[in-house]
This record gives sequence, C-alpha cells and structure tokens, in this order.
Amino acid sequence: MKPLPVYLLAVAIACITASLEAQSSDKEQKAQMEERSPKGDNDDSSRLWIDFETVGESPAKELLSNSRISLAEGEGPDGSDAIRVAYVANSHGSERVLASFPLGDGMKEATLSFAVKFEEDFKWVKGGKLHGLGPKKTITGGAKRRPEGWSARLMWREEGRVETYLYDQSPSKAFGVGDRTKEGIFRAGQWHQVVFQVRLNDPGKNNGRAFIRIDGKTVIKTEDVEFRGEGGEETKIQQFMFNTFHGGQSPRYSPVDKKGKPITVYAWFDNFEVFEGKRD
Repeated sequence: MKPLPVYLLAVAIACITASLEAQSSDKEQKAQMEERSPKGDNDDSSRLWIDFETVGESPAKELLSNSRISLAEGEGPDGSDAIRVAYVANSHGSERVLASFPLGDGMKEATLSFAVKFEEDFKWVKGGKLHGLGPKKTITGGAKRRPEGWSARLMWREEGRVETYLYDQSPSKAFGVGDRTKEGIFRAGQWHQVVFQVRLNDPGKNNGRAFIRIDGKTVIKTEDVEFRGEGGEETKIQQFMFNTFHGGQSPRYSPVDKKGKPITVYAWFDNFEVFEGKRD
C-alpha cells in the first residue's frame, strides 16, 4: 500500500485536530455549566425539574404546546435538547410567552435556576421579563397591590443588564420595583447559568430579599423587601412563573431592525429547577 501524499496527510491531521478541539470545547462548556449550577446537600428539596430530553406527560410538554416555543434538539448547554422561544414584536414589546407550574406546599425560601442563551443579534431595547416565583395568586402587569399577593421575576435591560423585578407591598408603585446592574451581564450568543433566590418577609416586616447569581457570581442583592402584607399558606412561594417577553408598555420595548421594522428574535432555555431553601 502506497503512503498518502503529504498534502492529504496534512488534511487528515487537520480534520482530526479540529474534531478533538471541538470535543474538548464541548466538555469544557459542560463542565463550566455544571460548576455554575447551584449545589446543596439535600436533593429531596427539589420541587420542580424541567429538561427537554424526555417530554412525555410533563411540564416540558405543556411548554412545547405554546406556538412560540419549539424544541431545539442538541442545542442545550451540554449538547442536550433545549427549547427556543420566539419573541414576536408587537406595539408594546413582544408577545407574552407565559405558563405557570405549582410547586406543592408553600415555601418561605426557594431558589430557581435555569440556563439561558440569547441569540447573537438579540435586541435588548428597553428590557424584558424573565422567569420567577410567586404565591398562589400573583400580582403582575400593573395590577393593584394586595396583602396576599406578590411576584418576583428577573428582567434583562439595555445592553444585557440584569434587574430584580418585584411586586411587593409598596402602595405608591404602579409596577415592579428592584435593583439593576450598572453594566451588561448577559452576553448575546453565550449560555449563562442563572440562579434566583427569594426569601419572603415575615408578615408586617420588610425583611425579605431576592438575590441573582449569574455564572456563579452574585450580581444583585435586593434586601429589606416586604413581599407580602399578611401570613398564611397562600402567601408563600407556591408556583414557578415561566414568563418571558419584551416589555414594558410602549413601542420603545419592541424589537426592531435598523430601519425600525418589527422583527422576531430568539432565546434558548434549558434545565429549569426550583428547590426549597438556599443553595450555594
């Protein structure tokens, strides 16, 4: 058998090298995401887990029944299946993509984690909502405050900034309140591991808090919050709020192209988990 010509041998070596580098990169990304995921001592504290490997009769199936959500096979942070959400522009942001899932007995403290990637040319504009936690009867959308109602979600803001977005007991506020990072945190085209921890206040006190951790780093601590104005099981953390959309209530929140034409943009999500208590 004749030896391969030098140029063919070089091509073969280059292909093998590229394949090995790709495999190594995938392994590194998977290891990084696993390292960034919240860790705790008690796995029994998990109240909800949603991935998209096996849909079946599960919350994943309910999410995929939404026309704005599609299965993204092999596009997750570890090469697993994920979902892709379409943000379709409208006159005041983008179409709402909403779902809610019960979490069992009420909790005073809980942590939500998930992975997210915004497409390379994602339009941050003025901002938009991301998922969160709430009681049996949440308050959103500028609704009047109620003693038994509240909600805790995240927002993205201009240039990928991150914000806590909380409906608390502030009677003078028409919409959510919270804190915002000074600089962009989310990077378009990159997977991020998000951890959102909420601890409710004692009724009559403003000792609640909400922390956001991105890729293992705490970026926001919102403290001294009065989430609820009264006690009771129904005021505790009872549901996972799958909420994502641009808005806001004005055209300044709508994703548009350079000519000002409304467009559709996308983000990917995977590995949702809610568990009781705090995890480091």
